[in-house]
Amino acid sequence: MKCVFHARDGIEAHMLADLLGQVGIMAQVQGDMLQGAVGELPAAGLASVWVAESDESRAREVIADFEASQPADSPQRRPEMQRSFTRGLLLGMVIGVVVMLVLLR
Repeated sequence: MKCVFHARDGIEAHMLADLLGQVGIMAQVQGDMLQGAVGELPAAGLASVWVAESDESRAREVIADFEASQPADSPQRRPEMQRSFTRGLLLGMVIGVVVMLVLLR
């Protein structure tokens, strides 16, 4: 199995897996249930789409076509937004841990 896409969330991962299924490529979503472990915080980048090695190149073509069809202002077309969101999420988690450690003393 090969990972062909890292999704923002489980919904996006399942949407792309279904899109691949429509063109005859069996796809599996992994990591989508990890979002529940984070709780109410938005978790980005945990879900991914996997396909058989023999389907990897065709799956990447289908995903590239899908991404090209998205509007220019779509978050999928702006990876810098996802990076800044991820940095903010990590910073918030670190601050939360520090606050918890201070309160538990």
